[in-house]
Amino acid sequence: MDYTSIFGELTQSVQARIDAASRHGKQIFDRAIYPQYLDWDRPTVGLNFEELIGEYNITVAAATVGDNSKEPELNTEGISTIKQKVFNHAISRPLPINEYRTILGLLDSKKLSNRQMRRELVNILWGSVEEVVNSVQSKIDMIFLSGLSNCGVFEFDEHTNPKGGVRGRVDFNQPSNNILTVNTPWTEQNINDVDPFEDLSEMLDKADETIAVSKLLISPAKLSYIMRAPKMRQAVFGNGHSSSPLTLSALNNFMESNDLPVFEKIRRKCRVSDTSGSGIISPWVNGNIVAVPAGKIGVIKNAYCNNELRPEPGVSYSNYGRIRISEWGVGETQGMNGAEYTKAESLSLPVITAIKGIFTLRTETGQ
Repeated sequence: MDYTSIFGELTQSVQARIDAASRHGKQIFDRAIYPQYLDWDRPTVGLNFEELIGEYNITVAAATVGDNSKEPELNTEGISTIKQKVFNHAISRPLPINEYRTILGLLDSKKLSNRQMRRELVNILWGSVEEVVNSVQSKIDMIFLSGLSNCGVFEFDEHTNPKGGVRGRVDFNQPSNNILTVNTPWTEQNINDVDPFEDLSEMLDKADETIAVSKLLISPAKLSYIMRAPKMRQAVFGNGHSSSPLTLSALNNFMESNDLPVFEKIRRKCRVSDTSGSGIISPWVNGNIVAVPAGKIGVIKNAYCNNELRPEPGVSYSNYGRIRISEWGVGETQGMNGAEYTKAESLSLPVITAIKGIFTLRTETGQ
């Protein structure tokens, strides 16, 4: 029986919309950061994690849940299990019976034309798809940005993965010589004494021995600190105008005129949910400034999802890159109330392959 019949052929519009946006270079989901720096690698049927560790010098320690574990439903964002030796980012969104009845009302409406009805149904369908795809992209961003800004280490813990089954860390093994710490912490108490330009120059001089740095990735709060620091304003404007306000545009113009990399703010918030409700975390480590080379700095290793290898009847599938989207319905045959489900999943792990060319300046103590 086809349990996707409430939307019928409209489920095919999901892949059609994704393909059309791709052809025209349009952004249709949440603006994730990882696509700027990572490419999806070729998918594999089975990913030998031991080879991945050896090839990319990754250290992984994590607890593994049972093979029959189910992905969390929306509002429990997280990595739910380890499958086929890669992390399984999966989340589903149920369309409960009250929304189901709303759709039935649309289908039964005599006031709407077929075109209007189709548009309303597609909007409802697409809203569910957006939510789950954005959730998976958020998790990939979280792992990538946390690892990049935390000296190559991402932690699976109660904050980053509250309802997931994985605990432990992924360590991309950033060389210790690539990690520098300022002598005077960049705190509000020290703002008149610190010299951000001198600290940054020390890191860039060291990086120049290895790579050509393209950008300095930084949190908005730390960038604001730099622009307020008197010695940074003095470096940009000179002694006569050191009290003038410093803007990002003026700061980057100064950097470019001295053949130095420009600053780029990393603005990213990720929502996580535990038993007490939802919370917002910032994956970027606020106190760290990261120097990166131009272009892509890594790949996303990934494997085919189970339903790509063995599609199930009655389920509509589509793909956004290597994120797999599934839509299906359940009912009395399964011993459940009527409901529609939309799921997104990705068996993947972002890998920073250029980690030996990544340099970090730690501006705070206790990191």
